[in-house]
Amino acid sequence: MTATNKQDWSNAPKHGILIHNDAKGLRVRLRRPALPYAPSRKQDLQEVFAMLDQAFQQVYTKFKLHFYQQVFSKFENREATLTTVESFCMEVIMALGHPTIAEFSNMMNLSTPNAAYKINNLVKKGYVKKVRSTTDKREYYLYPTRKYVDYYSISYAYLQQVVDRAKQRFSPDELQKLEEMLRVVSEELMPEIKLPAGGPATAAEPQP
Repeated sequence: MTATNKQDWSNAPKHGILIHNDAKGLRVRLRRPALPYAPSRKQDLQEVFAMLDQAFQQVYTKFKLHFYQQVFSKFENREATLTTVESFCMEVIMALGHPTIAEFSNMMNLSTPNAAYKINNLVKKGYVKKVRSTTDKREYYLYPTRKYVDYYSISYAYLQQVVDRAKQRFSPDELQKLEEMLRVVSEELMPEIKLPAGGPATAAEPQP
């Protein structure tokens, strides 16, 4: 093909097929359509991470706000005999199972005398019972009483409600995957907080 016969494809349409017939025969050239902007994998991951951050924050905030609502509703209805700080202390005791006073003070970052003072106030109000260790008479375990379990175990009831809704919303395979991911988050990604294997305490003090 001479320079004069050389075809100029610059005028080819942006989409579709360009057909040209010359001395060499029928020639077909495909002009690929311009693809819409596709973000890079790095940008995709950044968006996923941002959505994950937001989802975690929203779930955590909703559980926290629900707890605050229930705590302060007790004050509004004049049903509460626990202060706000004492309510938080009871939540820690429940979460730790049946901790010793030392375990409670370590988790709360309190001095032993300060922790003992708060525990004694909870005992006087009837929300905690100290049970002497059978192996070390100097040590006591903290048990929430039925008074607390019946009237102030508020965050766990809402947690169970959310779990029940999840059982209705997700398939068994999705629930299994969710459980696996939450277990990894708890055991591997949150090593700073140590909880008993049996989970939070849900029963009142042992029978004498």
